[in-house]
Amino acid sequence: MRAGRRSEGRGAGRVPVLSMLAAAMLLLVASRAMAGRDDPSGGAVEEARRVEAALQGVRGLVAAFTQTVESPGLPSPQVETGTLYLLRPGRMRWEYSRPAGKLAIADGDRTWLYLPEDRQVLVAPLTGADGDRGMSILLRERIDLLQQFAITWAPPGEKGAVRALQLIPRSPRDEYRSLLLTPGPDHLVRALTIVDALGGRVTYRFEEVRPVASLEAGLFRFTPPPGIEVQELRRR
Repeated sequence: MRAGRRSEGRGAGRVPVLSMLAAAMLLLVASRAMAGRDDPSGGAVEEARRVEAALQGVRGLVAAFTQTVESPGLPSPQVETGTLYLLRPGRMRWEYSRPAGKLAIADGDRTWLYLPEDRQVLVAPLTGADGDRGMSILLRERIDLLQQFAITWAPPGEKGAVRALQLIPRSPRDEYRSLLLTPGPDHLVRALTIVDALGGRVTYRFEEVRPVASLEAGLFRFTPPPGIEVQELRRR
């Protein structure tokens, strides 16, 4: 009789424990479901905030870049390379090694694109005709991606590749339809793709990214060489 009572006691003791485990599992599943509803982006918004914080913490940077232009009108992608110098807010210098001599500068007020093969310089307001092609998100003094964009994860790319954030402007833009932003381990931008309405893409990939406290002011000044045509592009 005693043995029976002991066995009965052990079985009775198991029931509450199993019930508690089942309840804990249900709570865990429910909490995960609730987390998914609170952030329908699946963590993309959280990563965007990390990118914002990383950019806000950088005054300037130097990086090697590869620029790839893909367009239905091109027989094959057009690839150019060089060095980027960036100083927030509003200043950057794209110094091309391929094609040699090509130069793009934002001086805080205007952008300059020097095309030595065409013997031409294109000048535009920093905000206006050619002033916001998507790259301006790196230049602003105050960066707020959520205010400007609806943010989700982009569709998965190649196996093993870092997943990109997809940024769709909250106010439609003529300049681009969306941006794809790939962060690095430090949450600084390692790739930025600008997608236009016709499906064309310009992708910038950054390597050897080196944050700096300051850069020489002369890097962001440009004087057109003698005999070069200067074409002013109007603000829209």
